Amino acid sequence: MIGVIGGTHLLETGILEDKKEFELQTPFGVAEVDLGLLSSIKVALIQRHGRKKDKPPHKINHRANFYALKSLGVRRVIAMGSAGCLREDIEIPAIMIPHDYIDFFSGTTVFNDSLIYITPSFDERIRKVLIEAARRVSSLPVIDKGVYFQTRGPRLETKAEIAMMKNFADCVGMTAGSEATVAKELGLEYAIICTIDNYAHGIKGVNTNYEDIIKKAKENAKNCIEIVKEAIRILSKI
Repeated sequence: MIGVIGGTHLLETGILEDKKEFELQTPFGVAEVDLGLLSSIKVALIQRHGRKKDKPPHKINHRANFYALKSLGVRRVIAMGSAGCLREDIEIPAIMIPHDYIDFFSGTTVFNDSLIYITPSFDERIRKVLIEAARRVSSLPVIDKGVYFQTRGPRLETKAEIAMMKNFADCVGMTAGSEATVAKELGLEYAIICTIDNYAHGIKGVNTNYEDIIKKAKENAKNCIEIVKEAIRILSKI
């Protein structure tokens, strides 16, 4: 079974067939998981902001979510997320498959009571599958690498913060770094597809607001979901 994690735009899509909703108790709290079929393949889907959109970025229980996926037998996880563009040379909208990330601030870990260290990363095998799938079916330009800068949220970034971040990263979001770290700690393979829906605050003189981000993310959601479907088809055969 393959795990899928998505953001708010998954709520309106109804992408799963034969969907069954579960609330799974884990050592880290309760996780909401939907089981069903996507492209006739069994998947476990988590809506990271909750079925009721009641979990802002800094309140998402990544530890419970990934522990629940692992307990269901999931070993490979594909995530979807909207990110802000930190580069003026990228024309948006676009698809980016990040190869690395910066996450100084979340402190998310399953190892609160153990002296254990991991080397964080996105899984390269999952990344290559996502790139292959995106190149096959995406209607948007595909950027096959990039550095994702995670902020804590829920607020957006100041112009000064973005001016600093753009020297080190290509896109900015609030979840992928935490997800990748917890996945690695639990021995799960994880990578993310980012829809680059907006320029970050101050890039190209843009004044970013949350309403615009959500609107543009929804516009690009269908394209992202088609990539996920294709990636799941590929993963199911390897």
